[in-house]
Amino acid sequence: MSATVCPGDDVEAWCTRCRMNLNHRVIALVGKEIQRVHCLTCGGDHKYHPPKHAQTAERVQPERTRVSNADATEKTRKPKDKAPSRPASEWNTVMKEMPPETSPRPYRTSESYGASEFIEHPVFGTGRVLEIVGSQRIQVIFREGRKILVCNVKPSG
Repeated sequence: MSATVCPGDDVEAWCTRCRMNLNHRVIALVGKEIQRVHCLTCGGDHKYHPPKHAQTAERVQPERTRVSNADATEKTRKPKDKAPSRPASEWNTVMKEMPPETSPRPYRTSESYGASEFIEHPVFGTGRVLEIVGSQRIQVIFREGRKILVCNVKPSG
């Protein structure tokens, strides 16, 4: 019996904004084909693109991550706020490396940041710079996942 994908399921897909394979939530289907997804990292909605490592000759349906009704009798799914998530686990591992006397730098779009620097974002909280993506972008790990943030932006006016 093959599992079908439903709206609300989490799947791996190529994010056109982040330009990498990331977890997405299915938001639209036509028949059994995924049409639109919501990126759980950047929050963007876009057309579904299979992960880059998937075969391009045919669309490969990603495996479901939600527990099917048949399996749900003994394995009831915990609410999202109580279930440990992979991004939070990665964040916890990274945050253990922060020395206790270190105070994270407040995040500002006008400033530049170095790799491995700890920052404090007003919405996402404390995070660590994982990668310098370009002259005006950094990838940061937060409790809720990886985010691409802008930096080195000159204030207008």
